[in-house]
Amino acid sequence: MNPLLLLLATIAISHSSPSAPPQPVAFRVGPLRFDRPESWHWAPPSGSFRTAQLEKKAPDGTLLTLTFSRFSSGNGGSVQANLDRWIGQFTTPPLSDPETKKGTEGSVTFLRLEGTLRGGIPGGPKKDLPHALLLGAILEADGEQIIMKLAGPAPAVATAEKEFLRLAETAIGLTP
Repeated sequence: MNPLLLLLATIAISHSSPSAPPQPVAFRVGPLRFDRPESWHWAPPSGSFRTAQLEKKAPDGTLLTLTFSRFSSGNGGSVQANLDRWIGQFTTPPLSDPETKKGTEGSVTFLRLEGTLRGGIPGGPKKDLPHALLLGAILEADGEQIIMKLAGPAPAVATAEKEFLRLAETAIGLTP
């Protein structure tokens, strides 16, 4: 092999950016274990109440942010208070009933809200977001609440809905 080509190849390899460290798949929020779907990636929590945060790009390029918050019993408000807060984030109360499921590790209450989200997505521009979808899950286990939330443009969020439900259900011990 040509010594000059060998030298250039060695320099290129030594100056290439290191590969990203592998992202853990399993993670815990309080007493519950979650298995990060392969299409989601870790992101630093962007709020003081957030314990964990995952992100991914929807097929249309929209950045989706799934947040996890952890509260000891009573500190995060009741399940109903959280549901009411989410409903109050929409200009017209959406017609949706919460659904509660019990598993071997705890219970989860799901709420799916669609409509115009007041003030837009947290951290985004402060203008109403029409055609928004909010997926919320309140998991209860061992005297703690873990709150999962995913909100954004309805077509983008809908592409992640099955993963969102599966993530919460497997954490409380429901088998898919």
